[in-house]
Amino acid sequence: MNKKTKMMVYMAMFVAIQLVLEPLTKITDMPYGGNVAFSLIALFLASYLLGPLYGCIASMVCLGAQFVLGLATYYGVVSLFLDYVIPMMLVGLCGVIPLWRYKGWVIPLGMIPIMIIKTISHLLAGWYAFEMPLQGNLLYNLPYNAGTLVACFILFIIIYPRLEKILKID
Repeated sequence: MNKKTKMMVYMAMFVAIQLVLEPLTKITDMPYGGNVAFSLIALFLASYLLGPLYGCIASMVCLGAQFVLGLATYYGVVSLFLDYVIPMMLVGLCGVIPLWRYKGWVIPLGMIPIMIIKTISHLLAGWYAFEMPLQGNLLYNLPYNAGTLVACFILFIIIYPRLEKILKID
């Protein structure tokens, strides 16, 4: 199988995993969306295993599919970009920040700044799109973004080394 075909198959696999996991992250009903989205682990893995370009493409495909499947809600152009496009692109681009390998562990330190910037994007959406004051905005956005970071960080450390051996991406 040539490399382009292999990369498309892997991207499709990560997109499918993210889309299957996404409804499982809807544990709580928050009025304007948001959840501990451990489904993003598929896109973090794609970014590091396939590279940030393919990770970003997979993220954008997931975003489009989420809207088509009714897993995402349109609240206007500002919300579309600050709540969806920018955060998903950030997750897809996470692979630009190298992994830290320490005593046999593979640590995705890049997830930390990516999730901080993602949270800031959601805070801006809350401020501009929903006119939510900063205190309420922080109380709304911080818990689920912090939960997403912790869940994906732990899952990544467990899953990545195994996938890296299996996929053998050249």
